[in-house]
Amino acid sequence: PAYAACFQPFWTEADPVAAVRVPEDALKEAAPHYEAGTTPEQVEYLELGPRVCDALLPYGRILFHGAAILWRGRVWVFTANSGTGKTTQYMLWKLCFGSEIKILNGDKPLLEFRKDGILVHPSPWRGKEGLGSLDAAPLGGIILLEQSEENRLLPAEAAGPLLTQLLFTRKNADDVRAACALEERLLAQVPVWLLQNRGDAASAALCRDTLMEAQT
Repeated sequence: PAYAACFQPFWTEADPVAAVRVPEDALKEAAPHYEAGTTPEQVEYLELGPRVCDALLPYGRILFHGAAILWRGRVWVFTANSGTGKTTQYMLWKLCFGSEIKILNGDKPLLEFRKDGILVHPSPWRGKEGLGSLDAAPLGGIILLEQSEENRLLPAEAAGPLLTQLLFTRKNADDVRAACALEERLLAQVPVWLLQNRGDAASAALCRDTLMEAQT
């Protein structure tokens, strides 16, 4: 009941492809890795994510750690370690460009790898702010965030950083191989940039202008 509302928009009468749960011993093992005050229910809710991801890997789907915005008909994902400014970039874009953009998922969008490209879906894991919608759209690109004293947006070769943002449990070699194969497809199909930024409106404008030029 503590987090059922997060999943309610995704409920379906269709037969499930898998059943996922977090064993009690796994919850106890995971709890110390969360910040003080995180309830057992919150730990279970968060630990379900990677296990759901494991179940979806054979279907060409994977959870990705990032804030996904919908802009100009495509999804653009800001990704970085927690606390580096993913939500800040969305807020800056929203402040500067208003109705141009919409948040698709604030923390863990789902990537679906198809023959004709990569489709981005929402997920029940929306981050602390609970930002998200029920839209889905093609992936336009990924922006790695890095805090800096100046604003620069650079093309990036990001095999290592991107692999760390794929949210599977890494419990067995087959899952690692499957995730690496999806990452290779990701890097082959969409551009990746590194946004070194001060976390100000100018960084959002630089990012938007560069992405717009790349689309023309």
